[in-house]
Formats: sequence, structure tokens, C-alpha cells
Amino acid sequence: MPPEQPYPDSADHLRDHLRRVELLVRAQVERWRTALADARPDTRWGTGVLDDRELQRYLSHPFTEPMDDDERTPPTAQAYVLQAGLLAVRIAARRHARLRVERLRDAFALSQTDLDVILLCLLAELDGRYRRLYAYLADEEWRKAPTVGLLAEILRPGAAGLPAFRRRFAPDGPLLRHRLVSLADGPETGLAGRSVLLDSRIAAFLGGEDYLDGPVRLGEPLPRADLILTAEREAVLTGLLDRCAVGPAGITIALLGAPGSGRQAYARAMATALGVPLLVAHADPALTGPVYREARLRGAAVLWRRCARVAGLAAEEDQAWDDLLIRAGGHPQPTFVDHAQPWDPPPGAGPFVRVPCPSPGLAERRTIWTGLLAGVSWREPAPDVPALAGRLAATFLLTPGHMRQAVRMSAELAAQRDPRDPRVTAADLHEAGRRQSSRRLMSIARPAEAPPGMTLDDLVLPPAKRRELFALRDRIRDRPLAERLLGPARAAAQGLVVMFTGPSGTGKTAAATLIAQDLGRDLLRVDLSQVVSKWVGETEKNLDRALTEAQDAHAILFFDEAEAIFGKRGTVTDAHDRYAAQEISFLLQRIEEYPGVVILATNLRQNLDEAFTRRIKVVIEFQRPDDESRLRVWKLALTGVSHDLTDEEIAKAAENHRLSAAAIMEAVTAASFVALSRDPEAARLTAEDVDEAVRAELHRLGLPPSPGLRF
Repeated sequence: MPPEQPYPDSADHLRDHLRRVELLVRAQVERWRTALADARPDTRWGTGVLDDRELQRYLSHPFTEPMDDDERTPPTAQAYVLQAGLLAVRIAARRHARLRVERLRDAFALSQTDLDVILLCLLAELDGRYRRLYAYLADEEWRKAPTVGLLAEILRPGAAGLPAFRRRFAPDGPLLRHRLVSLADGPETGLAGRSVLLDSRIAAFLGGEDYLDGPVRLGEPLPRADLILTAEREAVLTGLLDRCAVGPAGITIALLGAPGSGRQAYARAMATALGVPLLVAHADPALTGPVYREARLRGAAVLWRRCARVAGLAAEEDQAWDDLLIRAGGHPQPTFVDHAQPWDPPPGAGPFVRVPCPSPGLAERRTIWTGLLAGVSWREPAPDVPALAGRLAATFLLTPGHMRQAVRMSAELAAQRDPRDPRVTAADLHEAGRRQSSRRLMSIARPAEAPPGMTLDDLVLPPAKRRELFALRDRIRDRPLAERLLGPARAAAQGLVVMFTGPSGTGKTAAATLIAQDLGRDLLRVDLSQVVSKWVGETEKNLDRALTEAQDAHAILFFDEAEAIFGKRGTVTDAHDRYAAQEISFLLQRIEEYPGVVILATNLRQNLDEAFTRRIKVVIEFQRPDDESRLRVWKLALTGVSHDLTDEEIAKAAENHRLSAAAIMEAVTAASFVALSRDPEAARLTAEDVDEAVRAELHRLGLPPSPGLRF
């Protein structure tokens, strides 16, 4: 007789298994009919009520072997059991590991009894006839699923095997621990009377369906060659892969680093190298069981994101974190957990390894940019790629993933600019890098835009102040290169706090926005109304958020009217004064620890706390413009505006009216509205328009009107 051929697919294998357990159901129906069918009136079916004849029939069966067949078993039932046994032999001869039933058995280390329980429950899921049969066999017409007691009667474990059968439904057994089935009804019914419900995901899996249940996704494969690492981190990765290939199962790998440091890419590359899928989910106590069940079904590794949320629960709730790590210790494939800080695992967790994931340094970023730019289609003249890679690496503190997205975005920007020639320019890459840096901006710190059409060269300042401003621009630009001169230890701690001081309207905000524009960075202007709070601790929390978001976005943080936050500490006379002093101390410490660039603008330098002014690295004082500077501002303000003013009148306006640059701009704007109201079609500013606008601006600022002629 030729050997049996392996099953061609899981569907044929499942059908034979269902035929086998269906024969066992038929055998139980025959037993039940023989025991009660000829003794029960039709009106009694489903009621569970016994009369004398039924009672005698029940008592005729001894207690010694309630779950074994004997000589009183109907021949038809014995025949069904024999057929089921023969079919089981054929199934065993044809099965192989790729079949879904076998994958389920192996994934959860199920016994044959466990598997038969699942298959009997699946019968009722696939065919409504069996729900009614189970109600018939339980003598309860409302019953829609088999009970533990009915399953025991169908599978016939024997008196000796009945305790072991009942233990299959213990909380730590594979059926309930992995949520393959659940027990319905209340515990007051006793274990035998509780309905056994098959989980819908397990039913779908056996039926050939694959889907992710809940907020879980599959991580994209990442070839190891695409993960650019230092030699030290490459050696760590190799050691981990060797350990996972030959070492014990259930290893947990803690990827320690700040958000955006490439922890997810590291996990994806490891899973790809191990040849297993990667399930990615946010750490949530409600997801721990379902995610590990899905991971076993797929033979997948698991990556838990945002683990600080679960690890930081209150003491009475921290069992959720311990449960996650203990489940990870029992999972056959690696578990990755991301976290910003190291910690110790709970007792009972499996092998545990910490892997630091620092953000890529300047040299790594330059290497990554160089590799990514090699495949870019350039618009002529093509840039010097190594030099461009160096500038991008120094300007944007991006992760490798964000760098790839920036390259893709640059191609999209080029196509939007000219669909007929979608080749990329260096400016496209700078804009894409800036957008990737600013992905996480928030309401506390809002982007501030430079004046339209202006550049840093357009600022009207005395020559000495211009040199100071351009030196500041260069210092911010070259900060990532400081490591070459200062060394990694000193360069890493070099935050830069800058103060712009001077009267209102002298160009402090404009200078900050233009520096950021020149550097291709975002300037985040802190909204003091959103930061300062009357509630204890809220101001510190809000400022901490602003600093964190600005650091992640590699943006320049700008505080206007900084004395409102960093003002002097007064004498402590009560609890309120003590809290205010503590608040200032925290802000000083947090600013000092901040590695990015902070620009403070204040009209009242003397009102800043002395301890804070010592932390300021650069101070630039903005003064009201002199006659020559005001003349340049007037000419700049009137550029592109139709007017009848002569050069002599413009010079006289600069000489007679000692306005700030912002006030001059506002006066020209107000005069333009007057001209538009007089003649919308051919509006031209006159000397009278400008003179009246200047007088109104002086009045608004509380200054006396200047004597002399108009213009």
C-alpha cells in the first residue's frame, strides 16, 4: 500500500480533524439517546427535569468509570469512536509542520486534549447544527456552546484521566493563559457547567485568515546592511544575533535611548536577520496577552513602544509592567522594549540585555547622508555631494529614518515645483530636512516666520552689531563641528543661551527669525500665556515640554519678554515666595542642561535673575537707530511702495522723527491705508500721508510730536 501523501494545504487537514471530532460528537449522541431517548417525553427535552424512569436510568450506571465506554455502550457509538481513531491515524501520517492546526499545537505546546477542545468548539462556530446538538446533549435548550462537563463526556478521558482533563482549564493552562478559549457563565455554576467559548482570532486563524487584532502592526523588514552603526554597536548586534540563534528563548532586549534614536530600526534589523516577523505595539496592559498570542501564531518577535508609559504606572499598578516582562520571558522569540532610562527586570523574567541606542553623531549622520544622496537625481549644476552631506549632517539632528524621509520629501518638493523636471536641488533637501526636524512642534512653542522678503543682510544695524550678529549665526551653525576642537565630552554639553536686549521695536525678534531662516532651522517662539501658570508645578512642566519639543525638532527656542519667566527672586517671606524661588531654580537648572540654542529677548535686562545671567553665553544689545540707520530703514520701508516723497523729505523724516525700525515700518503701513482709501486704483503716498501717520505713531507710543515742517 503506497504511503499517504502529505496534506496539500491546511484546509484539507482541518476538514479531516473536524470529521474526526464530529464522529466523537455522534458517538455521544448515541450514548445520550440510548440512556434517555426512550424514557423522556417530548415535552421534557431541554428542561433538565427528571422523572422516575429517567432517574432509574441514570442510577443504573455506576460511578466508578463515568467517562469510559463499557459493554452497555451502543454499538453505533463504538463504531463512531473506532472510525475516529482510524481517521486520527491517517491524519498523523499526512500531517506536517506548516499546517495551521500543527502550527497552533506547536506554538502553544498543546496536548491532544487541548486541541480536541478547540476543534469541538470550532464545530459550533462553523455550523449552527452543532450549537443545537450541544444544547441537546446538555439537556439545556438555551445552551449555545459546549460545557466543560459535556466536552469530558465527548472525549471520554476515563475516571483516572478526569482530574487531568479538568486541569486543562486552569488559569495557568495554555488554553486560558493564552486566551485560546474562555469560560462563560459564573463560577457559581461550577467548572463542569461553564460554557467553553473559542476565541474569534483562533477560529479565524484555523480558517486561514490572518489579521492583526487591535492596535498592532507588522514592522517593515530592514536589511542589516541598511542599518548604519558604529563598530562598537555593530559588534553588539552580532553578539545578540548569535545569542538569539543558539541561546535560550525568551530573551528581552531593552533598547535604551531617547525618542528618534533608531530603537525601532534596530529591532527591525534584528528580526529581519533572524528571519522572523516583528509585531509592533504600544505598551498597554490590555494588549499584553493578545499580542503575545498573535506573536506565537506568527512565530514573530515583539517590539513594545512607549514603554515608559507602562513602567511609570503607580506602585499599585506596576504589576502590568512585571506581567509584560514575565510573558516576554516565556515567548520563544525575542522581545524588544524601548525606554529612555535603564531599570532592573522583575524576578521571574527571562534573559535580559540592555542595548544603548544613542542618537547618531555627526560622523554617522554624514555617512548616512552620503549614502542616501548617492541615489538622488540632481538638477544641474549638481552639488558637491560630500560637502552637502556634511552641511546637512551639521544642520539637522535627524535619525536615519527621518533622513530617508527627507530625501523622499525633497523629490516630492522638486516635482511640485516643476512636474516636467522633478530633479532635486540642494535647496529642496534643506527644506525637506527642516520639515522633518519640525514634525513634533506644539502649541506651547509656535513657529515664528521671518519678515517676508528679508534676509539677515537686510537688518539695519551699526557695523559692530552686525559683526556680533553674524558671529552668533556662525557659532550656532558650527556647534556640531565643535567636537573636533573641544572633544566629545566638552562639545556634548555645550548648550547656547543668548540674550537680545534693548528697547521695543529695535529688531530683536526680526534678528532671531532671520538667523533661524539663514540656518535653515525653525524658530519656536514660546507663548508665555501657555507656559506661565498659577498652579504649582505647571510652569515647570510646560517649560520642560517646550525644551523637549525644541530639542527633538533641532529648533531654536525664542523667549520674548523673558523677564516674565526668568525674573529676579525676591525675599522669601511665605510659602508662595518659597515656591516662586524653587520655580526659578528649576528653570535655571533646566535651561543650563538644555543642549540646544535658546534666545531670550528682554527690554529690562536688569530685571533678570543674576544666577541666570551668568549662564548666558552671548549678549547682543539692540539700540535705537541713529540718523543714518533710520534713513536706511525709511528707504527699506518705502521700497516697492508708490510715493511722491523726495530724497530730501525722506532724509528730513529720518532726522526729525526718532522712531524705532518697527515704528517706521508701522508708519509706512498706516500711510499706505490712507492712500488706498483716497484712491484705491492709483494709490500713492504723499508727504502729508506719511506725516500724519508718523504723528499717530508718536501718539501711540506716548512720545511728544516732533517740531518743524512736515516733510
